[in-house]
Amino acid sequence: MSNTSTPDDAPASSDVNVDIDDGGDPRCLHSVVVTYEGTPDRQTLYPSDAGETERLTHWLTADADAFRHLDEMR
Repeated sequence: MSNTSTPDDAPASSDVNVDIDDGGDPRCLHSVVVTYEGTPDRQTLYPSDAGETERLTHWLTADADAFRHLDEMR
């Protein structure tokens, strides 16, 4: 059994929010919010066919409170 430690800013939990059922259409974006203890939650927008590494390097990630629902802005 290995003994691993995690940094203080490691994710406390992950909450996946898929806004629509796009049937795998890569033109549609999904949203994932990762909750951190002691720092702001982070949200990533990405297409359904993006892998984990691609999500971290090619798609938009920002503090979750920077995002707004489109309906709120109309």
